[in-house]
Formats: sequence, structure tokens, C-alpha cells
Amino acid sequence: MSDQKTERLINLTMALLATKRFLSKNEIFTQVAGYTGSAETKERMFERDKDDLRALGIDIQVGSHDPLFDDELGYRILESDYELNLGELSPVELSYLSLASKMWRNQLFADSGALALVKIDAHSGSALREDFGTSLISLENETPLFAPLWEAITTHRLISFIYRSKSVAKRSLAPYGLTLWRGAWYIVGLDQDKSDIRVFKVARITSDITFESKPDNFEVPTDFSIADHLVMLHPETPTQFIARIRIGKCQSLRRQGSVQNIDGEWDRVEFLLGSDWLEKILWFGPDIIIESPSDKVDEIKVALRGKL
Repeated sequence: MSDQKTERLINLTMALLATKRFLSKNEIFTQVAGYTGSAETKERMFERDKDDLRALGIDIQVGSHDPLFDDELGYRILESDYELNLGELSPVELSYLSLASKMWRNQLFADSGALALVKIDAHSGSALREDFGTSLISLENETPLFAPLWEAITTHRLISFIYRSKSVAKRSLAPYGLTLWRGAWYIVGLDQDKSDIRVFKVARITSDITFESKPDNFEVPTDFSIADHLVMLHPETPTQFIARIRIGKCQSLRRQGSVQNIDGEWDRVEFLLGSDWLEKILWFGPDIIIESPSDKVDEIKVALRGKL
């Protein structure tokens, strides 16, 4: 199973678990990343995805919003019916399920996530989760912001937050969708200041989520598709860092860079990091002191002041 399909199945499962009503196919194709192509192509993808989830023991309910009327059929997953029957899965597929179970263990999917994690451990043993899964699940996937973001999306409430990009600023958003894409969470919606749809990486939100309106404040456009906006994202050019690193620490940075000894306690290391550089550097704590570039040093200071 490809990584793209695995992510799509995770997104689909979470959407059907979170909804309190039946989601139509059109709503699924609009809100769940990964459904692309013609209407016929999306239909085929969805039918295969339903078969794959049911093969894993996930019961998908089919029904309508009002049984008294001939409404369009919709789909949902009840937590009480949710169970995971793992077959022969690769380590990569198991790691994605471990990621999903960690997300589901928050207040939205507590019971389902606990059940999934128990079944993953029973299938693979804790060694796989410790050796492989934790390397995939980065700090950005452990975000406590998932619950308020999901609530804002499902209740159509305006939100605001502090966002770190080229600068650190407050952003106001009508959130349309939340998705896992290429290993990271993204929130997509109408930027209230730019009057345009924007994509925000959840790992770069440096504050709590503030609700700025009552429920049902906005409507998601009928032609909105979250996938249309994710494809515009491009990998960022890695940044070269120079840092003092405590001897014997930060081995992952040492392996990819050049090392020069300073004294009996510190080495000077040059290395490259991508867009998730801040999370990785903060993870190492007092064992690393960034010397350059100066703009990144300033961002670290801002982030640290926000954690005090």
C-alpha cells in the first residue's frame, strides 16, 4: 500500500469517526485529502477505500440525514462499532496506524485510539513501535491543537492563532479542513485578513487556538477541495546552521554535518535542516546553542519566551 493511500485511509477514517451525521460522497471528496481526478476516478477510489477499511474490521454505516425523506446516502463510523482486525501489514503501514492511534487517543477518539494501540502492540510488539514508529511520529503529530481545530471545522467557528512563518504574526481563519499530508498536519481555510484561502502547517502554530465567533459563522464553498490547495505546497530549501553542540549529544545532527572540536565540553557543528527545524532544535534542549543564521536565533528566542 502506498504512503499516499495510507494517509488517505487515515484521513477518511478520522473524518467518518468524528462526524455525528452521515457524510455524503461529495462532502468526503471535498473534505478528505487524496481524492483527485474525475468524478468516476473518485468514485472508484472511494469504493476501494471502503473495501480496505472493512477488510480491517472497520464497520462503515450507510444512511441518510432524514430516514423519512429520500436523501442522498451518507457514511459514518460509530466509535461503539469500531474495531481493528489487523492482517499482514508492513512496518510502514503499522507505523501509520500507530500514528493514527496516537492522534485518536485525544479527547475526540479516546476509546477508539486506545483500542487501536492495544491491537497494534499485540500484532507487532512494543519493539516496532519504539524502534520504527516513534521515528516517524514527530513532535508536530503530537499536537494538542488537533481537538480545537477539529471542533472549529465541524462547528464552522472563526479562530485565531499565532503563526510562525517568515515572521511571527496573529492570523484569523475560517477553517475549512484539516488533513495529514506528507507526514504533517495542515489546516486550510479562508484567511480573514488576506480574503483568500491559505494553508497553515499546524506545527508552526505557536499559541493556543482562540474561538472568535459562535458556531455556524460561515459556510464552506461547495466547490472547495482541500487537495487543490495542498498540491501548491513545495518543499522548502534547507537552512544551513552553525551550532555549539555538547560532546556526545545530538547524534542525528552530527551524522549529517561537519564537526569541529572547541573544548572539552563543546563541538561546533554545521548541518542542514528543513521546515521543521525549530521543533528539532528545541527537542535537543540545552545540549545545543545555535550561533547562525541570526534570523533563526531570533525565532528560537521568540519560541522560548512563548514557552516560559
